[in-house]
Amino acid sequence: MLGRILLLIALGLIAAGPVSATTAASVSDLAAINYTLRFTDATQHYLDVEADIPTDGQAVLTLFMPVWTPGSYLVREYARSIIEFNATSADGTVLATEKSAKNRWSITTQGADRVRVRYRLFGRELTVRGNWIEHDFAMLNGAPTFITVADNYQRPYTVRLELPTSWRGTYTPLASASSPAAPHTYTAPDFDTLVDSPILAGSPQVDTFEVDGVPHTLVTLGGEGVWDNARVARSLATLVEYQRTFWGGLPYHTPYVFFNLLTGHRSGLEHKSSVVITTDRWLSRNSTGISSWLSLASHEYFHAWNGKRLRPVEHGPFAYEHEVYTKSLWVVEGITSYYQHILLRRAGFHSRAEYLGMASNLIAGVQKTPGRTVQSLSEASYDTWIKAYRPDENSVNVTFSYYSGGALAALLFDVEIRRASHGTKALDDVMRAAYARYSGEHGYTEEQFIALASEVAGADLSLWVRGVIQSPGEWNYQPMLDWYGLEFLPPAEPSAGSWLGADTKDDNGRLIVTTVRDGTPAAVAGLYADDEILALDQYRVGAGQLSKRLEVYAPGTRVELLVSRRGHLLTLPITLGAEPRDTWRLKVRADATDAQKAHLEAWIGSDEPPATPPTGS
Repeated sequence: MLGRILLLIALGLIAAGPVSATTAASVSDLAAINYTLRFTDATQHYLDVEADIPTDGQAVLTLFMPVWTPGSYLVREYARSIIEFNATSADGTVLATEKSAKNRWSITTQGADRVRVRYRLFGRELTVRGNWIEHDFAMLNGAPTFITVADNYQRPYTVRLELPTSWRGTYTPLASASSPAAPHTYTAPDFDTLVDSPILAGSPQVDTFEVDGVPHTLVTLGGEGVWDNARVARSLATLVEYQRTFWGGLPYHTPYVFFNLLTGHRSGLEHKSSVVITTDRWLSRNSTGISSWLSLASHEYFHAWNGKRLRPVEHGPFAYEHEVYTKSLWVVEGITSYYQHILLRRAGFHSRAEYLGMASNLIAGVQKTPGRTVQSLSEASYDTWIKAYRPDENSVNVTFSYYSGGALAALLFDVEIRRASHGTKALDDVMRAAYARYSGEHGYTEEQFIALASEVAGADLSLWVRGVIQSPGEWNYQPMLDWYGLEFLPPAEPSAGSWLGADTKDDNGRLIVTTVRDGTPAAVAGLYADDEILALDQYRVGAGQLSKRLEVYAPGTRVELLVSRRGHLLTLPITLGAEPRDTWRLKVRADATDAQKAHLEAWIGSDEPPATPPTGS
């Protein structure tokens, strides 16, 4: 059985990505670059790469390494992990090399047809975008692993891995070119596919299921004795089948791989024929944990359509040496975040009440983010390179997440489309129409996506979009409430005591301020992030005592806060307030009309349990 599984993985998808530096017709005319990956010093986290590179007749050959990886929008300077770099001709003659930029090297070829470049990489970043190498496995991503020829990098590639004898196999969506003489050998038709195809080598847990005759494999690392891979794979099969039905078919026809790294951190990164997920090893023990894992898997898998094939026009061809700006990440990530939960509800993994609870939490989270009135979703997308991946103590006040904010905007956009079309169309129809029109090499601009939504709805939605997507400010939830027959629960009774309005942490017994939201008593008093709170009204406050101490003060009480700011003691007069009450809990109205009940059911189904519970949950 293991041999069959390895064969299925080896036959992975060759995804024809957009051509970057050469035309499609000329790609096949360029000679291949051949890599050999060796793990002779894996215990020290080193990977040795040998690249056999054609010179294409150039006297000076320029090579480069990507500085970022698609789907993770931050310049990460992967070349910093290269420890050694040298080049020779085929006969071993040492060739002169010069580093011409932070991620570029120039090689004097001396007329050679091909050069042999060797470099050593340090890999100790166990994330969805980095490399990790150690004694019993390696997780490799394309961008931080492979150098290639500048300007003419869209050419064929082969990758051969020389594994330690104790490692069981290699798992990758790259196409297999293995033979008895050259095991663990794979090919990519172009650099986009190479970068888009992670490689895991070692001895992970592996379970395979089929949907529409296509093998899907869950490859899990780090869960021995704890993680129930087979159980999770059964639930994953249900998820894949439901998303396939939503879109009207799978977008690929060869094996798909779910890489599941149990690192304890929650993250994910999409690829055309695989996803990489990091999460907690204990989540497979019960249905609640599996549902949490499936939520992340649902998001990343939805990207197989929305993000990897249906994409902003700026995301193809990829430029791997500098930032790629787009205003449409609220479509790529926000709409995907909306569907990751609602499709699990429709597939039967959550009750209707549970989904409304998730929607309530989404609304509450957005409403507690002051940055929503400062930055629009379009601006958040464009500025992701300098803000989203580099948060600081003031980010909550001035930035807006195109994930959570985009998910809530998608929910409201869905309602607006349903209202405009009198319930005949929904965001579902817009996504399928967008996929039909703009997937593959087409791509869309933000304005084209908006125009298509108006076309599907049969009404001009541009004014609504300008107010919700392209402008910061407060959002109107009343149309959603009226359409579905929902209401917000009355505010709860205020909790006893008062409120400071600052987030804190216990730093080895020190009570440290981490965030101060605008408009709170702490902000008005001039409390700063990184201040250490020492005392309240001349009485010492321990790291775990602040909330309890505030309970004895009524809102409106004026107190003195003693803080240490960079070692200097300050007394801050502060008027305590009442913590804002949560008014964002959704419930179905008791007097909802039949029409409203029908709208709600069309959106998230009835409140009856599914006829057949999801497999394995």
